[in-house]
Amino acid sequence: MKRIALLLAFSVTTLFGLAAQAATADACGPGSTPSGKSYSINGQDVPLLASPKAGAAKLINEKATALSHTTQYMDVDGTTTVTEQCTMGIWSRVQVTDPEWLSDTYIGWIPTQALRKPQVDAKGVKIYTEADFLFDDVTRPYKKDIIDGVNRIHRENARCGDIDPTSAYITSESTKARPAFYVTCGKGAKAFNVNFTVADVRSSKQFEAPTNIDHGRAIGMCEDYAKAHAAHPSTVDFARLLAAVSDGANGNTRVRSTFTARNSYNTKLKYDITCLFNSAGSIEANINEAR
Repeated sequence: MKRIALLLAFSVTTLFGLAAQAATADACGPGSTPSGKSYSINGQDVPLLASPKAGAAKLINEKATALSHTTQYMDVDGTTTVTEQCTMGIWSRVQVTDPEWLSDTYIGWIPTQALRKPQVDAKGVKIYTEADFLFDDVTRPYKKDIIDGVNRIHRENARCGDIDPTSAYITSESTKARPAFYVTCGKGAKAFNVNFTVADVRSSKQFEAPTNIDHGRAIGMCEDYAKAHAAHPSTVDFARLLAAVSDGANGNTRVRSTFTARNSYNTKLKYDITCLFNSAGSIEANINEAR
């Protein structure tokens, strides 16, 4: 019975795969050549076209058009990764794969010359080149160091397998004597920035992923902070067992809990406390009276 179920599942999967291939072949049209290769994009704002010919209609982004009340078109650029479904002459039919949320709708034709095969090193790790970045007058003087820094972070930080080179930019703390930059790793709620300087890039420093501090230590330090900021430290009753601890990919660890303590009027009050620690144990905290 199990064998039959497996065969049926395999058959259904195969049928869906064949149906998808057939749908792609139909959309590509006769005379097209199947591909399936992954590419980056050369240039900015390359429009997706309805058919493989110059002057073909640009595909409209219906949702964006409805929201803005002006016609918005679908296009791809250097921040985009696509799968080339097929080719026809000097044209390629592509489907966006990154950002993933565009994959269901961003499908159309572009000039094949707009496709750029990702470069990889001997270990298969992607190498980011100038075409992957967005430089302006501020960052262009540091172009080489930014490219080298982003590639080193991508290789050496285990949490930066997903890195956005277009996010690389100068930090607010940067000075002429000490240029400093950041780049974003991860996506959505899990995104975080990694800071680096020109000096870091040119040194032998390893851009390893920071290690989150021990949870027990974090709770203890948060309790110590509560006592240090209480009017009567000896009256602090910290809810250690109810403390919620969460680790961030950037090495930060957050502790949320409550405690009771007597104020300067000897009245017992309850407080909410949030402590944020970096990998070195430096602390930022907020204490508010509980409602």
